[in-house]
Amino acid sequence: MLSLGGPFVKLSALLGALSVLPSLSNAFSNPVIWEDLADLDIRRVGSTYYYSSSTMHYSPGAPILRSYDLFNWEYIGHSVPTLDFGNAYSLVGGQAYVQGIWASFFGYHSSKNTWFWGGCIDFSKTYIYSASSVTGPWSRLTTINKCYYDSGLLVDDDGTMYVSYIYNNAVWVAQLSSDAKSEVKSQQVYSPPSNIGYLEGSRFYKRNGTYYILLTHPANEEWVIKSSSPFGSYSIKALVQNVAPPVSGAGYPHQGGLVDTPNGQWYYMAFIDAYPGGRIPVLAPVTWGSDGFPAVT
Repeated sequence: MLSLGGPFVKLSALLGALSVLPSLSNAFSNPVIWEDLADLDIRRVGSTYYYSSSTMHYSPGAPILRSYDLFNWEYIGHSVPTLDFGNAYSLVGGQAYVQGIWASFFGYHSSKNTWFWGGCIDFSKTYIYSASSVTGPWSRLTTINKCYYDSGLLVDDDGTMYVSYIYNNAVWVAQLSSDAKSEVKSQQVYSPPSNIGYLEGSRFYKRNGTYYILLTHPANEEWVIKSSSPFGSYSIKALVQNVAPPVSGAGYPHQGGLVDTPNGQWYYMAFIDAYPGGRIPVLAPVTWGSDGFPAVT
């Protein structure tokens, strides 16, 4: 169990605290968790928050954390029960150090009452796992013979599942079949200009009818592209650039995700590179401008 600033609070107390969460925006301490939990995907279902992370070659993979207030977290399971992606992951005839679980998608499909996790392994195939309960058991649903590198999942209002990903230095969006076992179509939706450069670490959202994809320029910036359609066209704006980290000597916050509270507040969770702790998560409030883009406040 992970806790910051005191023991883990009982569920009933935490649910009550959600009603005053905006007033706590300046009360929590960063980093939120002193753990190596990189490439995060953060989600809310009801009044509960969930956090998924990269784990490289460690098995089981893709840990899941749970929180009722965004500040106190506990481990509850893994989306990938075992890294059975080939002999090298068992140290048979080779090794797979620093390979395996990189930035991946994680999300909940409410009409199917199903959780999904998907990740590209070895720049080759995308493995998708599912579970009816976030705590498991998780099992492999399908393998798609293309790489959804640094992918993000969006479940649209009508239940259609889209995956944002990076390919050939551009941002792509794929539509999955209704059972999430295959791809219906995919297309390039954005190519970053030279003054922005390479972008990765995609996360896909929809707010008030507008589609948003978060993208990181490693390892110091986060950008947002937005559109009225999942397939574009998209416009872009910076979310954070060279923001001073809360840990002395650490890197800049980047490669994060957005999450809202039940009463409409928004937060940006990112990570900072902090030796020897690893890539540790930090949190900041978000507001939305008249131009429809989010801003870290």
